[in-house]
Amino acid sequence: MSQTYTANCYQSDHVAVTDMANIEANFATLRSTNSGAAAPANTEAGLQWWDTVNNRLKIRDDANATWLGVLQGDASLKIWVYRNDTCDGWTIDATVTDRVLALKGAGGLYNANGGTNAGESWANLKAHTHTGPSHSHSHNHQVYNYTDHDTTGQYYNSAGVATNLGNTTWGSNWHIAQQNVAGDPDRIVGADMYSALDATAGGTGATGAQSTADVRPQAAIGTLQYPDL
Repeated sequence: MSQTYTANCYQSDHVAVTDMANIEANFATLRSTNSGAAAPANTEAGLQWWDTVNNRLKIRDDANATWLGVLQGDASLKIWVYRNDTCDGWTIDATVTDRVLALKGAGGLYNANGGTNAGESWANLKAHTHTGPSHSHSHNHQVYNYTDHDTTGQYYNSAGVATNLGNTTWGSNWHIAQQNVAGDPDRIVGADMYSALDATAGGTGATGAQSTADVRPQAAIGTLQYPDL
């Protein structure tokens, strides 16, 4: 490793052996890309330096004010790119397809190692159902409407319409509503009448049928790429 570079490595009045030594040092510096634990002392815009502490190639910016790190990686470095083709030096990983992107989390389906696939398949997402809470209630239905002793009572027909009990409805309907009260055989029943209490009425809540549509989150489509080494 060398970071010694002499700009004026040749001049007619120089000692030849000194110039040759400087030239050799310059070549060594170029060959090692100024590698070293610390930055080179004499910097220029565009100067390269291999940082041996961070194992990284750096280049001096155009203003010769700071070092810029160069993106690097091996074939395991895979980056999502918003394009359908590649730039030079990269290749598309065709082994991972039809997925959304997720950040590794502390819990749930995405609590998995980076570089692996996790989560429900599209088929399962399309086939799922929604089940609401179960509920039940008890109720009955009024079948006879009591009015008073002098007013015609009413029964409810199959359509749920209140129908007067009177001369035009004598017969089975009349006898149903008739009750012998206090020796008065013509007295109408003196109270509303209801059906038996139905304690089984209710339901299990709304349940959605499975969908055959291709439902998935909206996503920006790209490719997974890595350095083509």
